[in-house]
Amino acid sequence: MSIQSKRLEESIKIKLSSLLIKGLKDPRLDSFITILGVELSKDGRTAKVVISVIGSEKEKISAIEGLESASGYIQMRIGRELKVKYVPHFIFKLDDKTEERVKLVHRLETSEKFDKEGD
Repeated sequence: MSIQSKRLEESIKIKLSSLLIKGLKDPRLDSFITILGVELSKDGRTAKVVISVIGSEKEKISAIEGLESASGYIQMRIGRELKVKYVPHFIFKLDDKTEERVKLVHRLETSEKFDKEGD
């Protein structure tokens, strides 16, 4: 992948994160959503956006549905800020591994505290 593509992926990631922080007017997007990565297709017309949602399964599904529903608006907003020939179509994918990692780290921290108290 070219340096230009990597820069564009990073720019999209930052702009998407900013858009989520400023808020989209969709109650399905009220969960804690993190943009983990953006992967552009070779032709640059499609971008797979990997997200993490901290919450219940219902909140995760709602967040994906909300993002898919707002994808046209998101594409338009990001297209205004990017100077590219084609604004990519966004495909949102959920990464459940992040929440599992957070739980594992919490368990490890808890067990370390227990071990230190036992000494």
